[in-house]
Amino acid sequence: MAEAQETVAGFAQAGRPGAGPGGAPRDGHDSGWPENGLFREGDNIARSGARILMSRENVLVVAEKYGIDMDGVRFSLDKSRRGSGPGREFYGVTMPDGEIKLARDAFKNEEQLARTLAHERFHLDELRSGKGFPWDEAARAACEVRAYAYEERWWQARKHLFDEE
Repeated sequence: MAEAQETVAGFAQAGRPGAGPGGAPRDGHDSGWPENGLFREGDNIARSGARILMSRENVLVVAEKYGIDMDGVRFSLDKSRRGSGPGREFYGVTMPDGEIKLARDAFKNEEQLARTLAHERFHLDELRSGKGFPWDEAARAACEVRAYAYEERWWQARKHLFDEE
């Protein structure tokens, strides 16, 4: 994994061999690079198509881009956990101790990762402000209603930062 990340970072710095502006081959021929390969572009986010590479570095780059303060935030990447299909996605969870666990579905695209970070940061801020962890289902449901309402307001105020490709 570390080798792959170094390779990706190397491509970001050096560019694709034989590539012209925008990564297109200089000679007009296929240089052997897959069109939907894993690479970094101007925003410094490693991607494979629309999907975001599941890495700490990408989490921090997306957080910075959208103004999400990650100072003092403990987070981990749960690379084995995901939802059970469309409409049943699992993006992340904030644990009772304040650790944020980000799941595979959160890395579907840049918007989803940004929204997930804002949503889970909202939960963390509530915990830090003294609201107890929502142990029972009614408290959990109320907490999620507040978090989704916050997430939607937050995204509406920041979606102009999203560069659709």
